[in-house]
Amino acid sequence: MASAWFGPCPHCNISLSYLQGVTGSTMTPQCPGCHQVVTVPRATLLMADHSRPAPLLRPPDPR
Repeated sequence: MASAWFGPCPHCNISLSYLQGVTGSTMTPQCPGCHQVVTVPRATLLMADHSRPAPLLRPPDPR
């Protein structure tokens, strides 16, 4: 049975979806952002998580 959880990349801290037990899963998945191998306990497919809005970055105050 497939399962999923959400968390950051341990290297570049982008939001990821960790999909376990799906087609394409591997024990050495690469982060789609920094392309570093992420250590996982089960065969996992990593995808960038765009389901939640990114934090709002305000432009610098022109004063």
